[in-house]
Amino acid sequence: MRLFIKFSVNILLCVIFIQGCDDLLDDYQSNEVDPISIDGDICGIMNDLESVTAFTFSSDSLSMSDIFDSLVTDTGSFISLSNAYNWRIPVDSMCYFMVFAPQAADSYVVALNSSSELGLYGSDGNLVTPANAAPSLKNIAGCSDVRVRQAYSGLSGAYLGKLVNPNVTSLKMVIMNTNEPPAADFTTSSATLSIGDTITFTDQSQNGDYPVITYGWDFGDNNTNDDSSVVQHAYSDSGLFSPSLTVSDGYLFHTVTKTEMITVSGGGGE
Repeated sequence: MRLFIKFSVNILLCVIFIQGCDDLLDDYQSNEVDPISIDGDICGIMNDLESVTAFTFSSDSLSMSDIFDSLVTDTGSFISLSNAYNWRIPVDSMCYFMVFAPQAADSYVVALNSSSELGLYGSDGNLVTPANAAPSLKNIAGCSDVRVRQAYSGLSGAYLGKLVNPNVTSLKMVIMNTNEPPAADFTTSSATLSIGDTITFTDQSQNGDYPVITYGWDFGDNNTNDDSSVVQHAYSDSGLFSPSLTVSDGYLFHTVTKTEMITVSGGGGE
């Protein structure tokens, strides 16, 4: 009888354990297939785009407000919002840098690819408390390479960043917000032409939360133009060409490429 009771208890514990594991797996899988879109964007920026090396500063003697005042005048050194590249942060155990939040947004997210101590400070030297500093399963599902993820509400203007990491000489940082970027699109006056013919490219992009202010045309033949929303171009070689347009609100970019949209004939052996 004693053996039977022990065996029954073991079976019950096994059933409870298996059921608990199933619940955890169900929770993880439901989150895994439903990542937050901004984390997917952050992952692409961090892993697939070029890095821009940031200006950092080291000091053990100045106060936070004094460091802020010494760095805030050099606006060209600010680490800013961008979905076109990530920031390479040189770090010698500890460093300071300026962070700029140029757009009003519901939330800004600062992400690092290396476990670090990260803080943002206002002009008064006081620490800005993030609304959320603990990555969730949904965040991890969106980008498993992120080791630090801090979400801030109400950021506006310049802040002093402090980063502590004695284990690396540099790391990657991405700063994104929840604003909608513009959506690039364009039309052409013709899709079939001869060498030397002039073709007109016309922007048809949609604004995001902020209006489009820059246009970058690539005609697919190693020629570019960033003059305006309407440009003209003449191809000097025959073949198939894939033009593209990159638009930006100054900080958030979007590119559309139309593969082999243009057919140019004549010349060569035509």
